[in-house]
Amino acid sequence: MKAVITLICTLLLPDFPSASAVEFHGDRLYLIGDDAACIQVLDKDYHIVRNIRISGATEKRIAKALKADYEAAVLIRLHGRTYLMASGSLATEKRRQLLLLPLPDGDSADIQFIPYPPAFTAQLLASGINELNIEGAAVVNNTLLLSNRGNNTWPQNQLVLTAPGFWEQAAPALSVVPLTLLTPTPVFAGVSELCYVPEKDLLLCTFSSEATANAYDDGAIGDSYIGWINNISLKLSQTTITPDGMLNLTNAHPAFKGEKIEGICVESIQGNTLTLHLVSDNDAGASRLFKVSFTFNGE
Repeated sequence: MKAVITLICTLLLPDFPSASAVEFHGDRLYLIGDDAACIQVLDKDYHIVRNIRISGATEKRIAKALKADYEAAVLIRLHGRTYLMASGSLATEKRRQLLLLPLPDGDSADIQFIPYPPAFTAQLLASGINELNIEGAAVVNNTLLLSNRGNNTWPQNQLVLTAPGFWEQAAPALSVVPLTLLTPTPVFAGVSELCYVPEKDLLLCTFSSEATANAYDDGAIGDSYIGWINNISLKLSQTTITPDGMLNLTNAHPAFKGEKIEGICVESIQGNTLTLHLVSDNDAGASRLFKVSFTFNGE
């Protein structure tokens, strides 16, 4: 399958820090920042609708040692309701937390904060993950996928397969599968988000390169990519999963240069063209939104 990215528009958000994930539901975008004190809700034209506070912090950016580090987000169905689920990166104890916001009308008082079960994180570490850094999430049919980002010391991305609502189970089952690039990038590119397109059975993955040796420190920003995996529901039992293709966003448009793409979601589908929203974090306290068309053809 070949694909082409076309930039529709982009907007800098100087007052929203560290965008790390974005989801689309009911004509609204839900923007999450890894050290932001609120979830920002926008319309499709990037006008701010409201802010939903998720922390009592008063500063613009929650201190690095204190933040929950919400890096992954996904829409999830539980007990007959739709929730926005955000996951901490798990890189430290404070980051081992989930957030559940009921949609579409949930507010701060409705949010559930759920600690990761210690047995779950212990099982992750025992399943071949050298350093925990959850940065992506998607639901494929009845399987919740979490992506673990590698770094320059441990250059291996991985997918964690478990059940939606795993935190409610006494002994949740999980498996870990390498997410391996067919053609390695010039510099290691860590997975930064997942997005499932059920109408196409397509898993979109964003990747970014960053000069960092661990899951805690930031580093110089390199290129970002969109990868895709066709027929993903048929591949979840494989011993390794490989993207069928990759697009270098910096090569696609100069607006992506120096931008670390952290989130991706689908607004609409028309034939073989997806309208996507991407978010980036520049590590300096601002975020940027990108609206793009993603057109693919062939297998």
